[in-house]
Amino acid sequence: MRRRVFLGVTILIILITFAATLSRPAQANDLARALLMPELFEIMADEGRKSVLADGATPLQGRALEQFTSDVERIYQSERMLAEFVTALEAELAATPEARADALDFAASDLGRRVLQLEVAARQALLDDDVDMLARMALEDARAGLSGEDGFQRLEQVRARIDANELVELNVSLGLNTSFAYYRGMLAENAVYGMSSEMLLQLVWAQEPEIRADIEDWIESYFLMTYQPLSAPDMQDFVDYVGTPLAQEFNRAMFRAFDKVFSEISFQVGRALGRRLNVEEL
Repeated sequence: MRRRVFLGVTILIILITFAATLSRPAQANDLARALLMPELFEIMADEGRKSVLADGATPLQGRALEQFTSDVERIYQSERMLAEFVTALEAELAATPEARADALDFAASDLGRRVLQLEVAARQALLDDDVDMLARMALEDARAGLSGEDGFQRLEQVRARIDANELVELNVSLGLNTSFAYYRGMLAENAVYGMSSEMLLQLVWAQEPEIRADIEDWIESYFLMTYQPLSAPDMQDFVDYVGTPLAQEFNRAMFRAFDKVFSEISFQVGRALGRRLNVEEL
């Protein structure tokens, strides 16, 4: 029986500015709530389900599609995702408590609270395809110089914020890792025919230019919309902060935690799709 390889994998772009945890679970949960992490992970779970189950995203039909949809709903449970992320981030920050404390101090500041609220609100809004389209159109205008001097300066600040934490490179790495994990999940279910792990890795790397372009557009459009309510001085203060050594260390720890959690999620999605493809072919 010939197995099919599904080439329509969707890359989940994960980007959050702040998250933190303490050593005791109750404290970690309280802190997560203070940082709006439950709301944010609900949004990311919605993003994941929407992305994986989009029209044309899988070749499944009928009962197999219904079963896969149930699998995806189980995999993208926001409370479990948050718990696993908090555990992973705690482990990453164990050796650098000063980075954790610094992030907490900023998150408790007036600017930090506003930034967190703006990021969550914008992330929620972008679940609407029309809003996402408008954000991308606004980015095109800013890039073309059609938004005036203020629009150009804000885009420059957004790019400085992105560069300060190497967000494009970190998200590209995350995208490649989650894509490869997805294919490894399908491979584990014998749902790819005539392809080795090494061949799948080459397939993933071939996607790198497209992944990079998508990430650059998404990050710039997201941040341009997110930080629009901030004044130019407040935005500059934020850019200056995220470029500090402790903020950079926190950001790297956060992405390592994301990599662990979302690579496993992508692996499970790949396995779930592989199982349903096998059943559909029987």
